[in-house]
Amino acid sequence: MTSARPSGRPEAAEGPNDSGGILPRNRRHVPREDRAAELLAAATELFLARGYAKTTMADISTAAGVARSNVYWYFNSKDDIFAAVMDRRLGQGIRVLDSELKDKDPLTALARGLADMRPFRPLHQAMHERLEHSAAVRRAHEQFLHRVRAMVYEVLDRHPRPVDTEMIAELAVALFEGAHVHRSSQRPAHELIRFLLESVIGSAEA
Repeated sequence: MTSARPSGRPEAAEGPNDSGGILPRNRRHVPREDRAAELLAAATELFLARGYAKTTMADISTAAGVARSNVYWYFNSKDDIFAAVMDRRLGQGIRVLDSELKDKDPLTALARGLADMRPFRPLHQAMHERLEHSAAVRRAHEQFLHRVRAMVYEVLDRHPRPVDTEMIAELAVALFEGAHVHRSSQRPAHELIRFLLESVIGSAEA
């Protein structure tokens, strides 16, 4: 998902874009969504390889083959690109789960989805470092946690409901944040959350 808008910083330009601005002459033939996707793909690779802090807008523009000033036609800041990268990863993860695990039980899907996020753990950690600085990052972070809560509810809805499902969902989120964000040698988040939900379900069915 990209929430970018032109910021009025193109170099040479000619012809209107879809927001009423002017697109750079050498990019008019490239659909806006395609160019944004190329930037996100380049940014994802760089963020994973170098980390958020060591990746610059110049790095992203060079990797994507886009003039640095023209990047701002698609994203207003590095935080906006970062938030869009995380939104994109969440969307991809949901599509994978829907296609590959549509016949599996929700607990298996939840554990698989959280396990698949492990390679992105450094980026999740970087999100926490940027939360107080960027509304876009806060929005992307909350979107992800909303998805975790929704998957927990899907698990609980298949079984006798515990006393407070909202409390269980928030506890699962706290476990995920604690295990996934903080650098420690404890068990991975998906194992902790699976143990929590299996214990809750077993207690409710007893």
